[in-house]
Amino acid sequence: MRNLIKFNLLYMKEKIAIDIVLLLPENINNICKELNKTSDKNSYVSFEDGYNPHVTLGMGSIFISDIVEFQKELKFILEKHIMPEIILTSFGTGKYNHFNLEIGDNLKKLHADVFDLITKYSAGFVTEKDFFEIDQPNSLTDWVNNFKENSAYKNYHPHITLGVGITEIPLEFPMVFRPVSVGLFHLGRNGTCKKMIENFYLK
Repeated sequence: MRNLIKFNLLYMKEKIAIDIVLLLPENINNICKELNKTSDKNSYVSFEDGYNPHVTLGMGSIFISDIVEFQKELKFILEKHIMPEIILTSFGTGKYNHFNLEIGDNLKKLHADVFDLITKYSAGFVTEKDFFEIDQPNSLTDWVNNFKENSAYKNYHPHITLGVGITEIPLEFPMVFRPVSVGLFHLGRNGTCKKMIENFYLK
């Protein structure tokens, strides 16, 4: 009995790194996948391997024991929102190739409400063992642990990451769409989404 209690206490303290994201409609997914085909696969994942291009709403950590209640509250929050319109404005370069996008009021509000919930349930700093899979652990753990300071609220600047060293294809901007759902993921390598925990649909 003592060992069982000890096991349960350890389990209650286990945590994972999470990403809550907007998932894209098929036509935008296909464009992302086409661009990703020319990416350096040693430096970024392949979208052909089950990874999902996405727009991040918020990253953080959560205790495994809190996931069920977290999902209930997340569902309640999402029911108060309509799916924001996303406007892709350009193809971006940098460490990763990406799509830049406009940050409208609906997207800002959705991000703020979702990140408030992530903050409420935060399990503290993450380490590499808290990820579904990981490479470049220092870079990725730092990104998640500093998300609130660097990437949330007034510093929220979402994008769609596509890969590294991508050969551009002719595209017409702006590209306008509404995401299909909000996904809760166990965060993976390069800050990508492969292991889905739950999927939510907005109005």
